[in-house]
Amino acid sequence: MIKKNWKKQQILTVGSATLDLFFQSNDFPEIEKGMRLSLAYGGKYIADEFAICPGGGATNTAVSLARQGFKVFCWSKIANDCVGKQLIDNLKKEKVSIDLLENHSKQTTISIILLGKGRERTIVTFRAANDKLDLNNRVKKRFKKASWVFFSGLARTTKELKLSLIKYAKQTNTKVVLALSGNEYKKGFNYLDEYFQLSDIFMVNAHELADIWGGNAPDLDLNKTNYAKKLKVPLLVVTYDVHGSWAYTEAKIYHQPIVKPTRIIDTTGAGDAFGAGFLGKYIKTNNIQESLGFAAENSASVISHISTQKGLLYDK
Repeated sequence: MIKKNWKKQQILTVGSATLDLFFQSNDFPEIEKGMRLSLAYGGKYIADEFAICPGGGATNTAVSLARQGFKVFCWSKIANDCVGKQLIDNLKKEKVSIDLLENHSKQTTISIILLGKGRERTIVTFRAANDKLDLNNRVKKRFKKASWVFFSGLARTTKELKLSLIKYAKQTNTKVVLALSGNEYKKGFNYLDEYFQLSDIFMVNAHELADIWGGNAPDLDLNKTNYAKKLKVPLLVVTYDVHGSWAYTEAKIYHQPIVKPTRIIDTTGAGDAFGAGFLGKYIKTNNIQESLGFAAENSASVISHISTQKGLLYDK
């Protein structure tokens, strides 16, 4: 059942704002079938397809949640350059508030995404100043009005800064959704424990979950082990490639098979689409199984396109 008051809830997304440059070619060399691309120094390659698309964790989740009907504020850093202007124009078009976008003197973040014959990808990113956010008075006021804040990635933000932002959100009674940068999971449970304690919803993929204990994703018993209890988080959401997704509360384990896409073009942004899809439907319904289902549909739609935002679903 959809809640009548869900439109009153404001959401703040925090993370990167990026312009993605996609190059696709069936002639990009691979080391072995199914392996990542292997480009030679001094080599020159011709792409079969090219696309310029807005991307980034904060903007992807913001656009998805806006298409689901929420009032969304995106907090990130961009430069006053042609790339930054493109990203601002896109957020305005998608009805995402840009009041919290911070300007800096450097360049806006850019990613180059190389797609091979099997739609495998290699990504090169220039991150600029995305991860150096300032908790100023304007941002503090927005935290106090927001019902939820979605922290996405922030790969080069220090742990101390991230924790200070999360703790401020908790002080203002804002609920926290947390998806960390992949490399952080390899630092183990003791390093991550405070993140777990402060999150209301924690999102991770199975490979990252296994990294917490130095293991491998195939060895996880996702159907029987309650990982929410193990990590001591209220709600844990786990995605695992073609195996589907799981959600864990203290009382129950939920599973959602994958939704098969009409075609698989590029998986970039699938995690952002899943996370935003889950959160939006969960706020509306408080139904975990239904939220997993919509998240799977949102993710499947995105990977059917070259773009992290083109396939994001509307749900108003």
